Amino acid sequence: MMAVSLTPSQHQAAVISSGFYSLSNNFSGFLISEPNIPGWWIWFYYICLVAWTLRGIVTSQLGDVETEVIGPGFHGTVNEYLNISLGFKSSMVLVFVVAVLGSCVLSFGLFALSIKVLNFQKR
Repeated sequence: MMAVSLTPSQHQAAVISSGFYSLSNNFSGFLISEPNIPGWWIWFYYICLVAWTLRGIVTSQLGDVETEVIGPGFHGTVNEYLNISLGFKSSMVLVFVVAVLGSCVLSFGLFALSIKVLNFQKR
């Protein structure tokens, strides 16, 4: 909805949205984890709503699990695995919630402002 409200046509909004969705899926932390993302792309990881959502869901569900995990190159608990290999800290669940709610409010505000201010009609 935000892309449609910021562009003059549905076709331009589809192009912008598909590019954003591709970048969002690549750098959400699901395909490439935070420690493995190159330094020049880490900024997109931190502004990606999907990354904050994924971090919040995984951390809230698995962050307090103390079951031993043994795998190639790792021996420890599930909490330690999330912290070391993925960079998910269980103490930051509140930050994840605030980030997701804040980005929702920001995108809705930008949508509402662009609907009110921008006018792409031709007469």
